[in-house]
Amino acid sequence: MADRNVESDTIGVPKLDETLEILLLQVIEEAQQRMEDGEDVVPFTALLVGDSVFEETHNGTTDECFASAQKTVEGAEGARAYAFCYDGYIETDDGDKDAIIAEGGIPGEKDGVAVGLLYDASGEEIAFKEEVCYIAEAPNFLASKEPVPAIIEDDEE
Repeated sequence: MADRNVESDTIGVPKLDETLEILLLQVIEEAQQRMEDGEDVVPFTALLVGDSVFEETHNGTTDECFASAQKTVEGAEGARAYAFCYDGYIETDDGDKDAIIAEGGIPGEKDGVAVGLLYDASGEEIAFKEEVCYIAEAPNFLASKEPVPAIIEDDEE
């Protein structure tokens, strides 16, 4: 799943919503673990609804995977954030670099964000970079949804 093109005119790294940032890092960590265990990373979405995360995989061509992910996210009720994670690459000045990529967004925001974890699979073991990097703005599949407030537990007295 490598022929997705995410571009942005934004310079610098935008401030990310904390909930979204945690979800993006969580799915990248999950994909990294799958790769380290010798498994394929099938594209998947993670939806945060309430305080539960629901995952769904998306098979097919790149276009089919993105269409399926978009349909899943847009059809979700009460989602506070989503992440769409896949194995891809990032075009750099030094050529294409393999990366686990996570795109995500929160309700009501015009744009989403794409972040990635670079890796090198040319050796016997996959060598992952230490830090997740910001890639660019990305489509936000929750842009048309109303923001969902965080769950606040009532203190019982």
